[in-house]
Amino acid sequence: MIVMLLLWVVGTDALAWGTQVYNNFTYGNPRTYQTDAVVGHKDSAAHPSHFIAVNLDHQAVIFELKGGDPGNTESYKVPFARIDTNDNLDPVTLEFKDVNGDGKLDMIVIVHSSPQEVFPFLNDGKQFVGAKSTDNINYSKLNN
Repeated sequence: MIVMLLLWVVGTDALAWGTQVYNNFTYGNPRTYQTDAVVGHKDSAAHPSHFIAVNLDHQAVIFELKGGDPGNTESYKVPFARIDTNDNLDPVTLEFKDVNGDGKLDMIVIVHSSPQEVFPFLNDGKQFVGAKSTDNINYSKLNN
């Protein structure tokens, strides 16, 4: 029984270490994620907007290069800030879905913490704005 307990402790530590190594290779440090999407902000299929999500010292920040143009950049501060020791190591990723039914792709920010946190930003046609409690959001689309 002691051997089983020891194996369990060693196994969980090894899994945590392996996850950290995987995230270091995948997202770097600070945790960085990049993607392109056509969201209707001075972009097109030929020139999509470029998005960079960074977990910078416990604060998730998103940069949007509209139409891929570095001279036309918006930044979005995600309402996620923690002071736990390892929260600066949580990856931040993005998805784009229409979550409020207006026909525009909205930005969904996912902080891969424990538990995972999801923050919708709604597309107003020119930029993204943080969702309010009064917004009509289809929350089932946030986790799919």
